Amino acid sequence: MRSSVLVTLLCLACAIQGCGRGSDAPEIARQIIALRGAARVGGEAIAERAAVEQFYKARDSKPAWLDRADDVVVAIQGMAADGLNPGDYHLNAIRSLLEKRHASNGTATDEATLDVLLADAVANMADDVRFGRVQPSQVNPEWTADPRDDASPLDSTLAVIAGAGSIPKAIQSQRPDHFIYRGLVETLAQLQRIDTAGGWPTLGRGKELRPGVIDPRVAQVRRRLLIGGDLDGSAPRDSARYDDTLAGAVEQFKARHRLLGEGTIDRATIDAMNVGTKARIAQVRVNLERARWVLGGLQDDFMLVNLPAFKAYLIRGNKNVWESRTQIGQEAMQTPTFRANIRTVVFNPDWTVPPTILEKEILLDMRSGKDVLTQQGLVMYDRNNKVVDPKSIDWDKATPATFPYSIRQPAGEDNALGQVKFLFPNKYAIYLHDTPHRNLFEADKRTFSHGCIRLEHPLELAKILLQDQSWDADRIEAAVATDSTHYVTLQHPLPILIVYWTVSVGASDEVRYADDIYGLDPPLLAALDRPGIRRRP
Repeated sequence: MRSSVLVTLLCLACAIQGCGRGSDAPEIARQIIALRGAARVGGEAIAERAAVEQFYKARDSKPAWLDRADDVVVAIQGMAADGLNPGDYHLNAIRSLLEKRHASNGTATDEATLDVLLADAVANMADDVRFGRVQPSQVNPEWTADPRDDASPLDSTLAVIAGAGSIPKAIQSQRPDHFIYRGLVETLAQLQRIDTAGGWPTLGRGKELRPGVIDPRVAQVRRRLLIGGDLDGSAPRDSARYDDTLAGAVEQFKARHRLLGEGTIDRATIDAMNVGTKARIAQVRVNLERARWVLGGLQDDFMLVNLPAFKAYLIRGNKNVWESRTQIGQEAMQTPTFRANIRTVVFNPDWTVPPTILEKEILLDMRSGKDVLTQQGLVMYDRNNKVVDPKSIDWDKATPATFPYSIRQPAGEDNALGQVKFLFPNKYAIYLHDTPHRNLFEADKRTFSHGCIRLEHPLELAKILLQDQSWDADRIEAAVATDSTHYVTLQHPLPILIVYWTVSVGASDEVRYADDIYGLDPPLLAALDRPGIRRRP
């Protein structure tokens, strides 16, 4: 790898020198060898060295970017609009080399170094806006889905951009072309404008404010909501009276921040209003990154489950046609974020105990003398699918590694999966399903499952997904009534996004915020701002 980079740079420098710049080839070779090989060029770490090498190999190491360097700089500066740091794309080094070039005092080695840095910057930018700068596993080691799976080679993308009329436009064409992503970009720009203008005021604490009261803090609330865009500019700015116009603005603010209590300005509302613009900018940036993980190539019809919002949505033609409250994974068993395709609806599913529950619950309970198999209606089977009596097992010696049995719960109204589940093949064995624990949907924070996603209205979803396949409400009701398991394959698999968005954009362009229930925003922000991130070998 090291020698390959040196040869690439040598050929490139010689090509440039042959165009009339620089010194003789032996001196160029010595300058290039001094560049520290495969890891760094001109003191800069090369993030996409494999793509850069293949790109130059395909063009016989001829320079590609020198005459368009200013265009690349414009593209680098534009990365801030996507919540990315322009400094991560060799901006300072490129500017320094450009100054030498414009002053006509650069060497052939400088020219070669500049072209390679420009190539790496373009490759890095194109990859980052398309797939994200951070791997999901850098935030949570259990989230191993790679957004680059099955992606085309990056060097071919680099070649396409090199031949484009506008490099900034060619790079931006790699970003997700979706209303969710565009909405987040617009939200980021709005927050940055507010922050540049001085932000919004911090509100004082005190007793709750309700419509109709007169209180000096009401004027503060007015200014806060006016700057944030929730209060119309024609409303009084300094009035201390909590009137109906302000009540409507407060309700809008609370809805956007998923806060309870119509019109009441309580402690939770004040806390949300007091989150500063810089913190909100950081929050939008991390959610732009999460959007890049899953949105690429997404069309107008899809299912979306937003974990911290505890909601599931069915989008058809970019319109929200169905939604439901959800229950998701406990903090110790977090539901992962990934993208897949719903392929099968299962009525009256049985439930096979997964390895994690076997290890952390079933075996421990059985060893302690608690017969959870009988209590939960679970049946144990051997490898020949024959029923095994739990009393025949020495539970003290049973371990997950040596346990040769499967444990299942038959279909029925007490089944852990309820009356229906929705399958979308994935490496995490996650699916959507009904639940007998319907009372838990009334909780504000619904982290109750072992990782799968429980839906409040799953049969409604089944009716919508199967309405074009002769499965109307009567047929579904009859199937459920049989207590027999029915598998129905979707004629048109539906993309499903399991996302962790603490800032989201709805189908009606509304921006909404959610609590960081798993505490994942800070580590992602740190990873996003950490220089020298490696994503490709």
